[in-house]
Amino acid sequence: MSPPAAAPRPPRPATVTIAVWLQLAVVLVLLGLAALTVAQAVHFDGQIDRAVRLVPDADPNEVTGERQGNVAMALIFGVPAVLLAVWLAATVVPVRRGGNVARILVFVASGAQLLVCSAQCCSGGFLVPLLTMPEIAAEPPPDWDEEWETSTFFDTLYAGTDPWDDLFFPAAGLGVLTVLALSATVVLLLALPPANRWFVPRTAHEALPRPAWVVPVPTYAPAGYGYPTAPLVPGFLPPNQPLPPGYLICPDPAAHLTPGASPRPTAPPAAPQEDAPDHRR
Repeated sequence: MSPPAAAPRPPRPATVTIAVWLQLAVVLVLLGLAALTVAQAVHFDGQIDRAVRLVPDADPNEVTGERQGNVAMALIFGVPAVLLAVWLAATVVPVRRGGNVARILVFVASGAQLLVCSAQCCSGGFLVPLLTMPEIAAEPPPDWDEEWETSTFFDTLYAGTDPWDDLFFPAAGLGVLTVLALSATVVLLLALPPANRWFVPRTAHEALPRPAWVVPVPTYAPAGYGYPTAPLVPGFLPPNQPLPPGYLICPDPAAHLTPGASPRPTAPPAAPQEDAPDHRR
């Protein structure tokens, strides 16, 4: 049995067109955040080099820890942004053409963005102190706290204000909020009823309008044969209705109906009952 034919796809709704353009905007913002993360990593590595030049006797463990933390932060924030941008960019054309699988992938990517942002905020704060902390022996010396607090390398590295940091952190926060807002809007537009009907079209049979002359009437089937019932149309037998053996078919069933009347199932005649015996005798 061949599958039901799909109805002709209607024109693409305006909500889908807007969602596609917003999805492209999300891709561009994600790529911008990735580039901003790389620029921050390069800038901070230059700051480490500057601190090393100013403090030639800096502890190598402190310098290594700062470099590792810088790379780790760049990977934590940059790699997910690039992966999500590629994911959304690959689904733009299928979504524009009406691919329902691509629409589902957009929903998944939007949920992944929320999870990634939450994980980044949680992991970034705990990972950096561990990576920047120098190796500690099993029993640190008594004066270890004083040396840590008076580290000339850290004082030089984090001393003063950096105009780049004043620009980077607000821009990164604004970019993340923009991505979340645009992604939520894309999901909403693709989930609206007009878009849902366009992505999941009905079959040709379901799309046909119901004729005005089809009047719902009670179902009827010959008793005793176990055939399925189907709604009757006035003057005609139901479509694809199997008939029992010996059932007579009139070439014009409508001729036997009163104008304006609809056929109704008739109850079988009641069996004659015998006279009850008179017990008064």
